[in-house]
Amino acid sequence: METTVLKLGGGVVTEKDANRRSARVDVLRRLARELRSAREQGAGRIVLVHGAGPFGHSLVAEHGIADGVASPRQVEGFVATHASMRELDELVLGALRAEGLLAVALPPCACLVQERRAVRDFFVEPIERLLALDARIIPVLYGDMVADRALGASVVSGDVLVAELGRRLRARVLLGTDVPGIFTADPKRDPAARPVPRIDRGNLAAVLESVSPAATVDVTRGMRGKLEAIAASLAGLEVLVFDLGEQGALERALLRRPVAGTEILL
Repeated sequence: METTVLKLGGGVVTEKDANRRSARVDVLRRLARELRSAREQGAGRIVLVHGAGPFGHSLVAEHGIADGVASPRQVEGFVATHASMRELDELVLGALRAEGLLAVALPPCACLVQERRAVRDFFVEPIERLLALDARIIPVLYGDMVADRALGASVVSGDVLVAELGRRLRARVLLGTDVPGIFTADPKRDPAARPVPRIDRGNLAAVLESVSPAATVDVTRGMRGKLEAIAASLAGLEVLVFDLGEQGALERALLRRPVAGTEILL
């Protein structure tokens, strides 16, 4: 049975553009319904990762902890950021469980250690065993603050988690964002931006050069960070970047039906 690692982007499930710590509960409910429908039609095992939006990025920036945790105020910021992400995670879990989905929370800070912001130890066996126990179980992870051997603590983004999980589980990867794939420029700011239907080793460098960093507060560098994480970890795996905001797109993507987006094969 196929395993899919699914990312729900913070720009879709939170009020990221307004930089407000508020979840889009109606969107979460719709996505949960689409996920349930896909499971009922035969979608395989799913591991879900959701982004942080302002629940994480704004607190990281406010406390100056993007590059490490050392001072008492930074320690307080570490705890506050983790607590904020748990708050968002409960809203995501609530939407999934309301649709009868068997979602199980797995906080990254409890199973992952970094060194200078690079993943070093990631204990994925609980995820593998949960998936083996029952294919209906959906492990849920999220961007978080985690222990760091050199920096005290550091940010692990949802994109890095997706890349690591995809590689370690040899899974298909679906990156749901707030735009229909990857473009030559930011389509929200540049009307001349053109979609890139496919990325491979031949055009990766050119696409990375053209992709802009996030326009909002995002300590993980937005779409460029996604591409860099994919290039570093997901060679040989199937990746699709698509628009979660489109009605039915998540269901179609999970069932391998046509959906607008960017295919990435590196």
